[in-house]
Amino acid sequence: MRKTIFILFAILFFFVPLILWPFTSEVFEFNKMVFVYILTTLIVASWLTRTVLVKKFIFRRTALDIPILIFIGSQLLSTVLSIDPTTSWLGYYSRFNGGLLSTICYSLLYWAFVSNLDRKSALRTLYSVLISAAMVSVYGVLEHFGIDKNIWVQDVQNRVFSTLGQPNWLAAWLVALIPITWALMLNSKPYLKSKKFWIFFSLSALFFWTLIFTKSRSGILGFGIASIIFWGAVIWFEKREIKNFMSPILAIGISILMICLISGTQYTPSLAEMVRGPAQHQLSIESGAGPALETGGTESGIIREIVWKGAVQVWAHYPIFGSGVETFAYSYYLYRPAEHNLVSEWDFIYNKAHNEFLNVAANSGSVGLVSYLVLIGFSIFIFVQKPKINKSTNLQISNKSINSQIKNSELAESWQVEIDSLRFALFAGYISLSVTNFFGFSVVPTQLEFFLFPAIAIVIAAQSTEYKVQSRKLETIQKFFIVLVLCTMFYVLFAVGKYWFADTLYAKGKAFNSVQKPDSALIYLNRAISLEPAQALYHNELSGSYTTIALYYYQQKDTSKAKEFTNLATSESDKAIALSPANVNLKRSRFGVFVTLSQIDPNYLINARDTLIDAINYAPTDAKLYYNLGLIYARIGQGDLATKTLQKTIDLKSNYREARLAYAILLIDKKQNAEAKTQLEYILRNIDPNDSLTKQTLESLK
Repeated sequence: MRKTIFILFAILFFFVPLILWPFTSEVFEFNKMVFVYILTTLIVASWLTRTVLVKKFIFRRTALDIPILIFIGSQLLSTVLSIDPTTSWLGYYSRFNGGLLSTICYSLLYWAFVSNLDRKSALRTLYSVLISAAMVSVYGVLEHFGIDKNIWVQDVQNRVFSTLGQPNWLAAWLVALIPITWALMLNSKPYLKSKKFWIFFSLSALFFWTLIFTKSRSGILGFGIASIIFWGAVIWFEKREIKNFMSPILAIGISILMICLISGTQYTPSLAEMVRGPAQHQLSIESGAGPALETGGTESGIIREIVWKGAVQVWAHYPIFGSGVETFAYSYYLYRPAEHNLVSEWDFIYNKAHNEFLNVAANSGSVGLVSYLVLIGFSIFIFVQKPKINKSTNLQISNKSINSQIKNSELAESWQVEIDSLRFALFAGYISLSVTNFFGFSVVPTQLEFFLFPAIAIVIAAQSTEYKVQSRKLETIQKFFIVLVLCTMFYVLFAVGKYWFADTLYAKGKAFNSVQKPDSALIYLNRAISLEPAQALYHNELSGSYTTIALYYYQQKDTSKAKEFTNLATSESDKAIALSPANVNLKRSRFGVFVTLSQIDPNYLINARDTLIDAINYAPTDAKLYYNLGLIYARIGQGDLATKTLQKTIDLKSNYREARLAYAILLIDKKQNAEAKTQLEYILRNIDPNDSLTKQTLESLK
């Protein structure tokens, strides 16, 4: 069973970064998370089966046991007290990583790793993830040169994301692995003459090349800090002189310099650009060489500052246990700073704080943040604590040419140095995760590194205990527990499979709705709900299908059918809101349902008004909600409320062209032409000088 567990971990490390599936609602993270659920189930089942076979509970005590339990406890309490327990359990839909279930899985993987794998297996799992990273990086480089430029909406040639789905995620994951290639280079002697040296050197160069193509500023910063930590630790803790490994340092330094010169960076021109002149590099920057969301929009640092301010406010209002694990997408809008309306991403949905530490603080409160910091602190202690290897102890060293027990003191000391190099590499990679997470958030591949890098460091630095099966003939009680484990395993796998399949049905239904085929969407959405009835998004999407069908029958003069589907639409919308009452986005969708149904019955405009008023209670600084409410007031004849609401909209977002134009039109209806003219002139002067509709409206006043 021990070998089986190793194989499962190798599969986990290898496939998680590579997995994606275009026929689910989210291509990358959802499928990676489901794969982690599956592999965790198989690994834990194998671990329990091994325990039954040896008649002894197999569990290695480590320094992280209590910190992990405390962290899980904080997440559990936050989930119980959450404003949306379903989201806290499974994670925000479209992100998935970070829910309580995922944290439990990562923790179980940590304990399974340290309890069942030996040094040889731990090293092989590193090789597994490096092979996977090589494949991911090769694809990323090819992506830069246009291999899939016509597949994605994003400009993947400008900023690659390979199989991870987002440039910063790819950068964070690779930066944590680069120091491992350096450690393996140091352990491949004689330098420059060893094939292994050049293999790991090539991987280092490939990973850095891909990092450059991500144009991730947090990734570059993480790389710089990881470099300082790794080489500083090697020199300081090992008391090794730089001259002893000058060859690897020079090789790495030259490769980095050459890559930067040949390909350029977001900060420096390539050789070709230098030959053509500095203007060419400036042109590439202006044409989109910077981060996609920054080019032609608000600088991401400014946006992060605003979001962080909102996260602090959430934390202040939920100081102990937070608003609930992974509920930032809901709680943030209660305390969203009004200045968020003035940035280019003002109407984006922010489901993360874009700072892992503030994200934990907002979602899990001070208890969650402290437990998270304690977990990081104890992990660092594991990395920096020097393991002691008894020179007289038999050491099993894995090598193609060596497979024997070594007692020689000199070789034992050499092995100690190799262990230390890997520890420092894991330490540097681990710290780089905190750096990149400070400006972003964790995803499935990086969270695996966060939990399993300490596990690998523990296993490679200590001897494992061998448990032998006492008898090949199983006792009745053993058979019973093995059957129990297998039945539980199959039940969990079935539940995970049902969860995944329901999402594929939801994705199909959503796709049919997007091309105006609600009748086909009904088939898939109803099947999805039958499998996962507690998913609010499924009911929300189904409500949209029923709304479109109701309108169709109304246009066909079939009032009976129109009423039937109108009732179904409102019923499904009610269910969605009941399942996730704090989700502002569902309220926006509900407003859209009522506006559409108002073509059948104008009284639904009252429902639309009430829905917006309710939504504003959850998002009091959202300018778009006020704008729509102002329009609804105007449609139902409440002109005074309409003008007041649109004035409030403009106060929240001064550059809101549509709101100023609507406000001006209402003022014209009230014969307040002077103020209307002021609003129209403001649009032409400060927002859009070429706005033809505004010009026509202004001309009509003359």
